[in-house]
Formats: sequence, C-alpha cells, structure tokens
Amino acid sequence: MMSRKMPFYILKILSDRIENISRSYNINADTNNELEYSIGEIKKDLEKMINLIPRLKDSEDLLMQMLQSLEKELDVIYDDHGQPNETSKKLNAIRQILQQTYTNISDGLSKEEKAPILPRQQQTHLDIQMPKMSNNWLNLHIEESILDSPTMSNLQLSCNIPSINLMLCLLTFAVFPEKQLLKKKPLIYWWIGEGFITKSINKLAEEVGEEIFMELINKGFIQPSHKTPKSPIIYGCTVHPWIHKMLVSMARQANFFDLDTTGKVTNSYHNSRRFILDEMSSTSDDRPKVELLAIINVREKYPSFSEDFFSKNEKIKVLQLGRWQSSPRHHIEIEVGKFLDKLKKQKQLKYLSLRGISRITTLPSSIVGCQNLEILDLRACHNLETLPFDIGSFKKLTHFDVTECYLLENLPKGLEKLPSLEVLKGFVVDHWRKNSCVVSDLSQLEKLRKLSINVGMVSHVLEETTFDIKKGKRSSKDNIDKEETLRAIRAHAQAIRAAYLFATAGKELRIENLRILTITWQMSSKSGDKK
Repeated sequence: MMSRKMPFYILKILSDRIENISRSYNINADTNNELEYSIGEIKKDLEKMINLIPRLKDSEDLLMQMLQSLEKELDVIYDDHGQPNETSKKLNAIRQILQQTYTNISDGLSKEEKAPILPRQQQTHLDIQMPKMSNNWLNLHIEESILDSPTMSNLQLSCNIPSINLMLCLLTFAVFPEKQLLKKKPLIYWWIGEGFITKSINKLAEEVGEEIFMELINKGFIQPSHKTPKSPIIYGCTVHPWIHKMLVSMARQANFFDLDTTGKVTNSYHNSRRFILDEMSSTSDDRPKVELLAIINVREKYPSFSEDFFSKNEKIKVLQLGRWQSSPRHHIEIEVGKFLDKLKKQKQLKYLSLRGISRITTLPSSIVGCQNLEILDLRACHNLETLPFDIGSFKKLTHFDVTECYLLENLPKGLEKLPSLEVLKGFVVDHWRKNSCVVSDLSQLEKLRKLSINVGMVSHVLEETTFDIKKGKRSSKDNIDKEETLRAIRAHAQAIRAAYLFATAGKELRIENLRILTITWQMSSKSGDKK
C-alpha cells in the first residue's frame, strides 16, 4: 500500500508547477477569469487526489503514470506561455485527465470498503509543507552541526528535486549498502522497467536515464566513478553515507522499500510493492494480498522462490536477480528447475536480469511468454549454451545482452526479427549452424544503434573464407591480419562490410542507424583457448 508521505512529496512538485504558471500570468483579481478559474479547479482536483490516497491499494501504478504525464504537460504549458484563453483550454484538458483518473481509481477500490472519503482538514496546496530536513536528521540522532555543513544544505530534498521522475530514481539508491560502487546500466534498466523514465519524442528511454543519472551527479546526490582516473566515461557511482541515511529515511516514510532505521531490509514486505532479496531471504512467509512491482536482489547468493510465488504475483515489472556490483567476484547461483518456466505468466515484466548467475545452461522457450519484455540482461551467464529458437517473438525487446557468455557458440535464427531492438551486445560469431543468425541478418534490425560482436575461432574462420572489407569483394588470400581487419571495420562503422564472417557469401551489411560498434576477438572457450 502506498504511504501517505509519498503524495506530499509529489504534490509539492506539482503545486510548484501550478504556481509557476500562475505567476507567469500574474494571476490576480484583474486577471482573465477563465484562466484563474482553471488554475483554481486544478488545485481542488489535486486536493481530491490527496483525500483518496489513504484508500489506495493496487492503483499506485495508475496514479504515478497520471502524475508523471501531468508534470510533463504543465512543463510544456509553462514553457510555451501562450495566450490566456489557449492556456485555459490546455488546463481544462488536464482537469479532465485528473477527474478521469480519480474516477478510475475510485471505481477500482475494494467494494468491501464502505467508509466514505473523509475530507482532510482545510488546507491549500501552499499550506502543505514537507517534513523539514533538520527534523529528519535529528530523528536519526545526528549532531546539529552536521546540518549546517555545505553538504547537508544540498539535501533540501523537499524543495530542490525538480521532478517526480528524478525523485523516484533517487530513492532507488536507498536499498543498496552505503559506499558500494553501483553500475550505471542496471540502475537505468531498473528505472525503465518500473516506468520511472520513459522515452520522449526526441530521446530514447536509455538516453533519458543517462540524463537523470548526470543530473543526480550534478546535484551532488551521487559521486561518479570512472573506469580509469583519466577516462571521461562514467560507468558507475557511489552514494555518500550521509546522503544514503537521508534516502533511507525518505524511502521508509514513503514505503518505497521495507527498511529499518539503519537501512537494512526487514523480514516482511507488507508495506512496499518492491521485494528486496537480502541474505537468506524467504518468499514463503504469509503476506497480504498486495502484488509486487519489482524484485531486486541485493545480497542473496542463492535466490529461491516458493512454488506459488509467481502465480500470486503476476504484475511484476522488474526482476533483477543478477548482480548489480561492478566486480565479478560476487557469486550468485540459482536452482533453475522450473523457475524460468514459471516466468511465462509474467505478462507485465519489462526488465529481466540474470547477470552473472551460475548454473543457467538453457533459456527455455517459455520465456517468450513475457510479451512485454523490453530488457533482457544475460551478461556473464558463463554456463549459458542455448537460447530459445523463437527468440524473435520478443516484439518489444529493445536491449539484449549476452556478453561474456563464453559457452554460447551462436545466436538462433529469428534474432533479426526483433522489430524494436536498439542495443545488441555479445553477438556471437563462432560455430556456424544452419539455424544460426549471421552478421548479414542484422541489417534487418532497423532500430539497432549499438552493436558488439564477439568473434571466436578467428584463425579458423579467416582461413576458410575471407572478405576485403574496404573493397567489398572476396579475397584470394588465405589469411588476413586481425588488427588490419579491425581498423577497416572501424573505418566503415556506418556501413559495415564484415560479411566474410561465417557464410555471408560476400553480402554487404548496412545498418543505417548504428552509432556504436564494438568488436571482440577471442578463441572459443570450448576449444580450451582463452580470450
């Protein structure tokens, strides 16, 4: 059930948007009556939503989607600053969305609930105050001197977080141990899976996530981590202990996670729709009938689930069982059994991470039952050998990562039929088989923008068939230098002529929207050679 605290945070942000519009038109007694009326009615509608919050059960998704859409619309209205009459029409359209959402949520509430909605004490948006930062920290028994430090002055979360999306993304950091190095990609994938960020007209969801990540860095909430001291590429982050404590306090108040005052995961998830797998986690305890939105593995080395767990939770959007740590030393092992088969009922699942999990040798065909899956992260599943032959059934899949799956000798035919695929990492060129996807097939992926190719058995391949990448013609030479080949591929990244790889018979490969190409040369692990 959603906490009563979260709407206060959201309402403060939306109230600021409304007040900005009001001030931009100098709303007063002499102002356009229609515009003044529209703004006043929106304030009343938001107040009605607050009155509804205590009764919410499973309508959190609907409410959050509406609020995020509303925020974007208000930003557009403020930026456009059109004629008062036009602005009034747009605000009236927003009112209809608010009223329809209110009706949908009200109708969806339990019929057993007979108590009427009791009005809150008379209170306007401008009267609603967020819990003050100093009170939060004093409750944690922190010395008052800390509150006066420059670092703490940046933690005015109740006033300085400009958007709901940014706030929701920031709260996700509360569940991880403090001072831990967190990889950027799994975080962004989580945000996409839960719908905290979505694509815009001009930007993909991942690009929006990158912007959110940088904004959190610029505001001082997280500290960037680089692969090397001189590298400009940010691949992860850490959270300062004081900021982490503040986030834990906020997440607890909002029931975003079930945490104790120290930030440790509690033994139940009765109040949160996000279940955190910690050491020795159990899914067999009695629990209320609240369906989960996300399952995040923080420190469980051997995750397991009761027989009926997934049948009772069919609205899961995020299932991150794999590792989030930057180091591969963190071992995770799972008893596969019927676990993966049970996922076929997860029709709402958008993000599945099995990154770094051992003992997964096959991804069964039943997994394609996850019709809304957008991100499939199988990176470093070192035992993985086989993928489903009908992998092309993932019509909404945008990200697919099989990097470091060393026993995977080829990808199945049908991969080229993924209409939404934007990122493909770890495309395998090794042992060609009749039903294998070859490099030239990738030209059918019209939305592909990032591609990494893993080339195995290099010398064997180039002895059998070579291809002049620069000229686009077959060569009579028996061999070709790997470094020379790599330079040629890089020089023609926008129109890759790498068709000499496995039975492409001199066909030309063109991927028009490709932005990033990575080639990895390695010998097959099955032949005993190393990367």
